[in-house]
Amino acid sequence: MMRRMQVASIAVLIVAAGIHLLLPGDPNSQDLLRALEGPSLLHPFGFDHLGRDVLLRVAHAAPRSLGLAGLCVVFAYAGGLALGMIAAYRGGLVDAVLMRLVDLLLAFPGILLALLLAGFLGGGPGPILFGISLGLMPQFARLSRATAGQVLAEQHVEAAEMAGFRTTAILRRHVLPPVIHSTLPIGVLSVGGAILSVSSLGFLGLGIRPPTPEWGAMISEMMPYISEARLQLAAPCLAIFLSVLAFAHVFTTGRKKVTAGRRHD
Repeated sequence: MMRRMQVASIAVLIVAAGIHLLLPGDPNSQDLLRALEGPSLLHPFGFDHLGRDVLLRVAHAAPRSLGLAGLCVVFAYAGGLALGMIAAYRGGLVDAVLMRLVDLLLAFPGILLALLLAGFLGGGPGPILFGISLGLMPQFARLSRATAGQVLAEQHVEAAEMAGFRTTAILRRHVLPPVIHSTLPIGVLSVGGAILSVSSLGFLGLGIRPPTPEWGAMISEMMPYISEARLQLAAPCLAIFLSVLAFAHVFTTGRKKVTAGRRHD
């Protein structure tokens, strides 16, 4: 049952990212005569205030919202692992300086840091990517630093150093695999948080600009018409909810498997 639910969660994400390929039409095409028109068989979520098909716009926004959130986590994950492993391996002053920089970033809530940077840089995909990645990086740096420090203290790593192996080879073969094993579940869970951050910045007008469809911006556009078009407003909210739920479930399932494996060992 658990495996089936995990497969279903991953399937939801794949369908969400690729469903726009199955729905023909222009998400920006307007028909003002159908503005705020209710749902029908061909248009299950109706039309927005400009007469645009809401389902079509939600589908076309999926690869942008999910893709941008995924890129944020990838950059934050890679940067955090690099900082943590370098700090653990070098130690001393390098470790102290890098970890103090990480602590400085931890002093700001992730969404607040992303909001400040996105607002200062003028919004758009680039500032969002930079701001959210920077906000997520400290957690990966801290966890990778702790794991790498434990691995570097083990005897087989010390033996490799004494044998004259290169630093890059030691980090790649002995340190990187356990670091990835300990941080990857958090990385999966962070995608859900990144989706919420991307949507929040889009809602505030600092994300992908209209008329390009994006879930947060769609919610912002429909807020003035909440009393007349509740279903149209609920569509992007439902997309965000299901995406975050899917990533959270994948994280929970993977964590249970890791825990079960450790107990078995």
